[in-house]
Amino acid sequence: MADLAEEMARLLSTRLDSLTDSLVADILAENPGYHDAALVTLAELRRSCRTNLERVLQMLGNTVPRGDDPFDAAATTGTRRAEQRVPLDSVLRSFRLGGRVIWRGMVQMAKEDDRVDRDRLLDVATTVWTVVDEASSAVATAYRHTELQLRRLDEHRRHALVGDLLRGRGREGGVTEQAAAELGLPADSAYVVLVADLAADGTPGLAMPQDALAGYGVRSIWEPREQTLVGLVALERRDVTVVLDLLRGGIRARVGVSPAVPGLAEVGVAHDLALLALRTLPADGKELALLDERLPEALVARSPELADRLIHSVLGPLLRLPPAERDVLLPTLAAWLETNRSAAATAARLYCHRNTVLNRLRRLEGLLGRSMQDYEAGLALSLALIAYSARGTDTHAQRAP
Repeated sequence: MADLAEEMARLLSTRLDSLTDSLVADILAENPGYHDAALVTLAELRRSCRTNLERVLQMLGNTVPRGDDPFDAAATTGTRRAEQRVPLDSVLRSFRLGGRVIWRGMVQMAKEDDRVDRDRLLDVATTVWTVVDEASSAVATAYRHTELQLRRLDEHRRHALVGDLLRGRGREGGVTEQAAAELGLPADSAYVVLVADLAADGTPGLAMPQDALAGYGVRSIWEPREQTLVGLVALERRDVTVVLDLLRGGIRARVGVSPAVPGLAEVGVAHDLALLALRTLPADGKELALLDERLPEALVARSPELADRLIHSVLGPLLRLPPAERDVLLPTLAAWLETNRSAAATAARLYCHRNTVLNRLRRLEGLLGRSMQDYEAGLALSLALIAYSARGTDTHAQRAP
């Protein structure tokens, strides 16, 4: 039976031009997206059809030139169509149409030759579709391999574009427009930038943020960068609070949020501010920090050297106390400032008598040399406590002069 299939394939090879015309017509009629989207020109489609038909007929006819890969045409087609972003289903459909054209040609030949009975023709059909399936498999393998390479290139390109924006290159001519086009983001929308730490298990500190936003039509792009996940979120006239609420359910680590900036060109500045907001949170925190809501903490975090000096200058005498006394006075001072200098509210918070609070405050005044009622003293003490809390009690107890 292989002999009959070989004989018919060799005869069909002499009708290659008409077979090509039939296949091109079938593809245009039954698989129009292949050509209508201008992904493949008509001339290229015809060349590809002819080459693949010829190779399949050579495989059926056992006439593949010595040293040639029988599936080279199929692999070339798979690679090229992946590069052109033609959907794989559409490519494979065209290959099935090619198999049908070959089979239709053989059926016509059988009708013209009384020696070919139905049983022999059915056996030929098995051979034909086996070869077509093998060629289709080669197409799919080459397509997926190329698709993977292109995806890696796309990811590299996207990573580079986001990196340019975060470095402030969006202010250079043409960079913003190019980035917006390739990343699928609006150039002139207001943006916020989010920076999320990694969670304890090494996963991003925000779970599937792009999907969470896209479900409500919010455009964004997210990139892992230097042990963080960075998101560029286009507000497009939305209130930032509404947008952030869509992400709160996925918080698994600390997340810093920049103020809104007026366009994609300004996300470099926003990224710096989001990183600053992140640094205002405890290292083991699992919350979202908006910079504008944590400006005192941000002032302290912006200059670690000045923060250290503030701690030592303002709280130094307190931090040098024995732990037993320090661990009583320090919470009292924090509660006093947090309750707007109310002895009664401080006593209620600390579960002690009001007179006990007043006694501790007198001790603090003598120790720190500052009036507990003075505005500037209160401001300095508040900032020093913020800096101290951000650094860690044990560390500063050891470093205090």
